[in-house]
Amino acid sequence: MFWDKIKEAFSKKENNDNKANINTQKTEKNRFTMVVKSVNTENTEGIFLEGFVCGTVGKEEVTLLFKNGKILHLKIAKIKDKADNELEFIKDSYAELFFEGMKGNTSDFKYALITNIEYQIEADVNRAAENPYILGLLYEYEDTYTDEDFINLFFREMVRAHYLLPVSISGNIEGRGEITLKEDTKIDVYGIGLEGGINALPVFTDWIAVKNWADNTLTDWKQQTVIVRFPDILGFLNSSEGFIINPYGPHSFYMNSKSIESIVNSSGYKSEFGEAKIERKVAKGGEKNLLGYPADNEEVLAIKRRLKAFGNSHSEINMIDIMLRVDEEGIESYLIIIDIDDTDVRKYYTAIYENCRDLLHHIVYMDFATLEQAYFAKDMMRNPPLYKKIR
Repeated sequence: MFWDKIKEAFSKKENNDNKANINTQKTEKNRFTMVVKSVNTENTEGIFLEGFVCGTVGKEEVTLLFKNGKILHLKIAKIKDKADNELEFIKDSYAELFFEGMKGNTSDFKYALITNIEYQIEADVNRAAENPYILGLLYEYEDTYTDEDFINLFFREMVRAHYLLPVSISGNIEGRGEITLKEDTKIDVYGIGLEGGINALPVFTDWIAVKNWADNTLTDWKQQTVIVRFPDILGFLNSSEGFIINPYGPHSFYMNSKSIESIVNSSGYKSEFGEAKIERKVAKGGEKNLLGYPADNEEVLAIKRRLKAFGNSHSEINMIDIMLRVDEEGIESYLIIIDIDDTDVRKYYTAIYENCRDLLHHIVYMDFATLEQAYFAKDMMRNPPLYKKIR
């Protein structure tokens, strides 16, 4: 069933075209998720992380996603089942996964996710969309939703995820990835009927979930989807409508209009998606700041890509660099240093923060300074800057 409702961004054209991210890729592989439920630290050579494996896992390289945004890539050294039998692989069962040389407080691992599904901190139309954290939490929701820590994590990851929204595009289009919508292009979205006469917008965490839905409902769909985030989903709904994640599994979740309103009005949502605000705070040389370059990981590399793109799109910026700052209280932040031919630097601070804040998961603060203000950091700036204007 089609909805007549079309997102405003697609119905209002500027300069006779708009651009949309159309994802037409599929993915098939041996996949699993496991939310950590308990930790065994008795083995001095490493740590056992315990939980229910959804899918199949062997002794392989996996990703650990922590609730504080930290990411590790490690290899599973041992696999045990509930009866303490050591196995080469395990499928859809309780398991203990052992990681050599790994330590840490047991509280650090609460509701961490172990997976071999690619983690994507941002959407990329050239790769099949994946959202392993919210997918893994969906498996555990029914048994764990009464835990406040779990439910807070669940809704945080739900609004951070990027989803596949099936569409039907009328008119000629070419290629995949980012395409151009011409004046006569029309995009229709699909709706799904739920019990009680409720209509909901279906969105999906990955292509396998899309296929589950399409195989049960459609015959002539051209496998076209738009990549959307939570605020984009809201643009398709009126005040009384909701949406459903993965309606044909592997596990689904329905958000009604009251739940959506509660999320949108929460302080956490406003801080992540509301108006960007920059505090008037400049690091001073008299403060005890520990400075260095941040180690490359998914978060840092994505921020670097955004900063380079920002520099390339602003010819008045001479240089941009990024450092890691730890203040007197031990709070970590990214220090963005800018050399710019403009006295109104704060507008650039706001623009950069707005451009990058969806990537601030593990380190959630971003400080700014001009190159002149950052004299205290010059002794540590030993590498070439991240971005330098070509003159």
